[in-house]
Amino acid sequence: MDITRTLPEECIANIISGTSPRDACRLSLVSRAFESAATSNLVWERFLPPDYQEIISSSSSSSSSLNLLTKKNLYFHLCDNPILIGNGNNMSFQIDKLSGKKCLMLAARELTIIWGSGETPHYWEWISSTQAPVLPKSRFSEVAHLRIVWWLDIKGRIETKILSPKTKYGAYFIYSMVDRFYGFNVPVKVSIRLENEVEGGDAANAYLNPSEELLQINRQDGRLPIKREDMWMEIEIGEFFNGSQVDDHGAVEMCLKEVQVLNGKSGLVVHGIELRPKEES
Repeated sequence: MDITRTLPEECIANIISGTSPRDACRLSLVSRAFESAATSNLVWERFLPPDYQEIISSSSSSSSSLNLLTKKNLYFHLCDNPILIGNGNNMSFQIDKLSGKKCLMLAARELTIIWGSGETPHYWEWISSTQAPVLPKSRFSEVAHLRIVWWLDIKGRIETKILSPKTKYGAYFIYSMVDRFYGFNVPVKVSIRLENEVEGGDAANAYLNPSEELLQINRQDGRLPIKREDMWMEIEIGEFFNGSQVDDHGAVEMCLKEVQVLNGKSGLVVHGIELRPKEES
């Protein structure tokens, strides 16, 4: 029996809205009736985060033309085009294409970088992203360039209530290296913890600049970086589960540091820390 002849389009759309963005795209290929229901605003508004309108209206980088898009087009626009939010536009927002969950990135200016406040430019300097042609394109106005430190300590913090609830998140350090960098032949320590936890997660080794030998043997005593589509490098800091809104964890804290070997380090460029949903294993 052809259910499209017995059920109204709105009813079919309601059923599809209980699936996933991927399923909705597949169902749109079944028939013309399914295509009409699966591409409707009713379906795609439910795939968008509940507070998407508030987020868009608070962004100085988003265009008013976004309000003219269909909900499906808006969904995919926000997947591919992060918008700047927060005080000083030091955070970006976009949508995970598969799940519709929130992806947020803290700019380097939103992080706590020891000796990186700008008052000691001989340790860290702040570079305008538009005036650094050798670096990958940045979504933020500034990035932090390490000139020389021995004590490397970078922390990020974000309130869990602005993330998608009931979601497993991964946190990633986004960076690059400039010419004549040095001091990253030893691993840094990365860790993540929810603010209300008595004990934080165990720190793991991470190699920001692994040697060719290290890459070939794929050793398991530390995390290795990957190159992103936007040409920045990323390395995983850790993961956590963000519960329901009633299970308010307060905030999640992320840390990257090297304070044991204390060798001189130079040439690191910090773009930020990104939090995005991870598929459940």
